[in-house]
Amino acid sequence: MPQDRTLLHTGHDMHIERVRSHLAPAEWSGTYSTHSQRLVLPMSDAGLDIRAYDETWLVDGLTAMRLSSQLSYQMRFTSQAVHESLVVCERRLDVCDVELTFWLLCPRTLFRVHLAACQAVSVTALTATISALVEQLPGANKLSPSTGAVGRARRLLIATPETFARASLHDIADASAVSAFHLARSFRRQTGLSLHQYHQRLRLAAVLARLSGGERDLPGLAHDHGFCSQSHMGAVFLREVGVTPSQARLAFAERG
Repeated sequence: MPQDRTLLHTGHDMHIERVRSHLAPAEWSGTYSTHSQRLVLPMSDAGLDIRAYDETWLVDGLTAMRLSSQLSYQMRFTSQAVHESLVVCERRLDVCDVELTFWLLCPRTLFRVHLAACQAVSVTALTATISALVEQLPGANKLSPSTGAVGRARRLLIATPETFARASLHDIADASAVSAFHLARSFRRQTGLSLHQYHQRLRLAAVLARLSGGERDLPGLAHDHGFCSQSHMGAVFLREVGVTPSQARLAFAERG
């Protein structure tokens, strides 16, 4: 899978790159193998399937994943957005290898990931931020493999965000061919979030990705991602991220 890689830091403790994957046909890639343990943090709202151990996980704009060493896996795009991520290879001898794991990150953590990836940030600040994120991951919502109605609902929201930007639980349940009650209960059990929480955080991840990419049209962002107005987006953004969209945009501009 063609990729553009930007080296942000390399040292005895960790190797950090910003990776941008080019769009590819919606089919499974060849088999990849990891030579060392690595952490992949999301920086876009693209959808991606990861297949390993005869199971499939759906990766979205909220999903961080830790790949164990000597892992064989395949990838497949599930949306037309370009996939971008922060890839961290830990080199410390005291880091124990772990199983393949996926987590859903909160918007505040995503904001820190985007700030850390800015090329103008100091190496000390970058490594300190990444180390702090690594320590916090065990407390994040862990994801199960993508199956059943929950997998179908997540795929709909990721692959066609414009169609479901303002969709209700009942709309998504109907499109997923399941009752709203069953979807709501199953969704929380598999992800640790309600469908509404997940959908809202997914939209905020898309907003963060566009702001870090230099987007300045806040009313346009609100419209594109299903918010009632710019003020509505601003209130949700402030509550979930901890700063306003304008403050986030300024922070990205100062570090970019």
